[in-house]
Amino acid sequence: MSEILVERGHLFFFYAYDVGFDISLPDARRLAEAEESPGLAGLRPAPPHLQYRPRPLVVPSGAVEVRHGDAAVRLEATAKIFDFGALSIALCLPVREMAWEEFAATALSLSGAGTVEETARGIASRLFEKIRPAVTRAGFVDLVEEYNLWHVGEFRPEMSGSQALARFPQDIARLLTLERGTFSDAALAEILRSPIRYFENDFCIPEWDAAFVYDPKFQDTAEVLEFLNVQMLELRFFDRILHAALDEMAEELRKRRGILSVLHDPYEISLRRLSEIKMDVSLLRERIHNALKLAGNVYLARVYEEARRKAGTETWEGTIRDQLKALEDVYTILNNRAAASRAETLEVIIILLIALEIVMGLLRR
Repeated sequence: MSEILVERGHLFFFYAYDVGFDISLPDARRLAEAEESPGLAGLRPAPPHLQYRPRPLVVPSGAVEVRHGDAAVRLEATAKIFDFGALSIALCLPVREMAWEEFAATALSLSGAGTVEETARGIASRLFEKIRPAVTRAGFVDLVEEYNLWHVGEFRPEMSGSQALARFPQDIARLLTLERGTFSDAALAEILRSPIRYFENDFCIPEWDAAFVYDPKFQDTAEVLEFLNVQMLELRFFDRILHAALDEMAEELRKRRGILSVLHDPYEISLRRLSEIKMDVSLLRERIHNALKLAGNVYLARVYEEARRKAGTETWEGTIRDQLKALEDVYTILNNRAAASRAETLEVIIILLIALEIVMGLLRR
């Protein structure tokens, strides 16, 4: 075992859950005895506007014990409540004077432990029940988005970011990919390519499911990555809603109209449903994208954009745009059919009125 110690650091496990369309933060604050999140700490120079709008609520949940194999690990738990209907649970293991090998092994071991997510889900579920009256269209969705953050604030003996990368390339690559094998030189070069740097004694490398941060001022980086995890959850939730809506509308398009359909608009309910879905998704997307804007902080913006790219956010957003476009096409088709149906109904009424007038004329003779 090497003599390198992680003098101080953290193992973070972020889990995001969707619980409804909207959360009234004032009501949730009262129900859960929550406090307003301090948001970004501003540890590096940044414009004053660089902050959540509105700020989420924070509910400290104390220490929780997670069973893993024969051992028990105590993690610090914190919950965040976002106004757009999401909960984020952060489980954290503070590290003090831990051997580097133990740090890496513990991180990989806990990242694959289902008990950690079960613990987070239990915290989220209990919090949801507390704040349910404050939630519009309440419902705990069976989706979870998770992200791991491995943070080292200081090594002993001290080393620069370049020295840490040169000394632990295999271990850092394993922590980023959650793999346990030995990587090839080509794979290492790809995984560790272009770390995001601010000073010589720090760096951040985000991957699709985890990030490694060597930085004494890590709080804002952790905040941004936790928020990105919530955004990813909402993108997956939108995808599920739109996919279900497209399947539902496909069935509607295949239906054959009955003879009595001339007496009412057969597409009224479907058109109203489509309009509501499009409006809900558009409003939520706008609120989520505007909740935290990082323009003005070059470092955090780079961390956020690189993490988004690795997580495949653009692919998800492209899929959602395509689904919304498909729904608009379906809406146009149904609307045209509804217009044709109304025209047919009007024609039938006119024919009936003419026939009635003829009959009445014959009876008067």
